[in-house]
Amino acid sequence: MKFISALILSFSIMLSFTPIAYAENSLPPDVRGEGAYLIDVMSGQAIFMENPDEQLAPASTTKIMTGLLAVENGNFDDIVTASDTMLNNKLVYGTQIYLEPEEKLAFKDLLYATLLNSANDAAVALAEHVGKDLPHFVEMMNQRAIEIGASQTHFVNPTGLTETGHLTTPHDLALIARAAYQNPIFAEFVRTKTQPISRSKPDVPVLMVNQNKLLWRDAAIDGIKLGYTEAAKNCLVASATKDGRHLIGVILKSPGSEIYTDMQKMFEYGFTQFDTKTFKPAGTAISSISVNDQPVDLIIDRPIYMTQKVNEQQEMLNLRVSPLSDSQLTSVEEGQAVAQVEILDGDTHLDTFPLVASRSVQPDPGKKTLGSPFSTWIVGTILLSGVFFLIVSLNNKRNKTRYWRRQVRRSRRENHSELPQLKLNIKTSVGESTPTKVE
Repeated sequence: MKFISALILSFSIMLSFTPIAYAENSLPPDVRGEGAYLIDVMSGQAIFMENPDEQLAPASTTKIMTGLLAVENGNFDDIVTASDTMLNNKLVYGTQIYLEPEEKLAFKDLLYATLLNSANDAAVALAEHVGKDLPHFVEMMNQRAIEIGASQTHFVNPTGLTETGHLTTPHDLALIARAAYQNPIFAEFVRTKTQPISRSKPDVPVLMVNQNKLLWRDAAIDGIKLGYTEAAKNCLVASATKDGRHLIGVILKSPGSEIYTDMQKMFEYGFTQFDTKTFKPAGTAISSISVNDQPVDLIIDRPIYMTQKVNEQQEMLNLRVSPLSDSQLTSVEEGQAVAQVEILDGDTHLDTFPLVASRSVQPDPGKKTLGSPFSTWIVGTILLSGVFFLIVSLNNKRNKTRYWRRQVRRSRRENHSELPQLKLNIKTSVGESTPTKVE
């Protein structure tokens, strides 16, 4: 009977909605949720926000993090045995697939049940399997949130069921959703509309139906999760792809079903009023180093994108370059990551990419290396307009002026425009503005 009910629900959803076309609207959307956020997935830049840093209950959008950790740390060949926790009605209630202790399900089937049906018992079973126990899995959730940059998020459980202190913000949830959707396995799960799972027990749900109604309504929608509790009200995180662009929207604590039309208004605004272009293509040299007196460009291995309002000139992105290690380089291999570039929109962190060597340099057996731990970096960070510059800071302040002049003379003799910088803690900032010295 439960199988038939799920099937009827599936067909009801398909018959209830028709595709929606996006029309141009230059005004920011009027969203009735208490908090909202719209982010461009490619650039990481915000397009629209409403109370972005207000801490709110996320309900079952929590399962985005649960699913991400399962994909990142789980084994898809595993068979999971449900524990006695399935009988704990303080931890497992609400939406379920009615797991019983000792019941065995495939790992991937539990993941479908968690992300499509939003089954709380499936989420708990996954959490216990991946984390060995619930407290440790919750620790993993909070640690991963910190890694993503969701600094105002605190998880208490893997389901999103109401508990004191289980909170996130629209901004944080957008960052979590972006990180999750960039995992192709996770993305494949949340864009799935229906999926049968294998169970040995009779009269239990076996057809998992994605509860995100926008998947059935709008062809541009390709994930990811909705939720509801009495405390959190209606919550929705949705992903939309159109004309080569990819947006993720978050609405929290919305009073009713208008959350779906509000989300579509957000996407309409983002797709028609903003554009995302390549800021720096893959292979662009962002910095350079010297290895055995040979210059080596440090290049990005992926594009850097920038989102800006249509027909408006906006400030450039800032790039901040730092080495991965302070140890001395005597050789380098082509493609080896030796530095990283942090991408900022003003003071807002967007991404961190590796910088890799453009070519190989072999060790010079006849050259003695310095006995000091100071780096032999020659970091030549470039202005985004194409003009290279260096910020030089010496560890030995007493000899700073003499050393600098000697290096300038040597650089001119070698007809090389880059100036060396040796320091344990290198911090360089690159942007369209004039650089400042790092003390």
